Amino acid sequence: MMRGLGTVRQGLLVAALGLVLVLAIARWKGTVAPGPQPKAASAGSESEDGVAPGRPWGRERKKASADDVSLVTAQELDSPRLTYEPPPARNLFEFRAPTAPPRPTPTPAPPPPCGSPALIGPCPPPPPPPTPAPPEISFKFIGSFGPKEAPIAVLVLGDQTVNARVGDTVFERFIVRKVGYESVDVGFVGFPPSEVRRVGLGQ
Repeated sequence: MMRGLGTVRQGLLVAALGLVLVLAIARWKGTVAPGPQPKAASAGSESEDGVAPGRPWGRERKKASADDVSLVTAQELDSPRLTYEPPPARNLFEFRAPTAPPRPTPTPAPPPPCGSPALIGPCPPPPPPPTPAPPEISFKFIGSFGPKEAPIAVLVLGDQTVNARVGDTVFERFIVRKVGYESVDVGFVGFPPSEVRRVGLGQ
């Protein structure tokens, strides 16, 4: 409170000193004697209003008085106070939960087995059985003989030697499909005709 009164008093004192200074300047100008008047201009050199060109003191100056000076109040000396709002406090030791990773796409559950109480509706049909693989060829082709139109293949399995033409079944599981000079095409009993393996000479 004392500090505010001191500021107001200082402002009033500065205003009073400024007023006294303005009055002193006004009185000093009023007491100064006017300088020597310039020579009158020749006839015809005056302007239409009767004032010679280039004569700044041709018109009467208005004298300043104390009434023309406005008073300075204490309210005008007070500068507006700026309001300062501090930023919101942040706790550096505050624990924040980490960002949760995205959830994986759920894998659909397998259907319940047939006969389970959770199964709704009839049992699904069983999957088709896997296609059986043809047996491994265990014999060897050692050559051919006979006419070109109907050659005969010589096949050996262990101590057995068999001479076979096209369409013959050998070793109870194989069918001769084609006989050549260096190879023979062999099918399998119980498999479609498209299931064929080629056996080379000496294999």
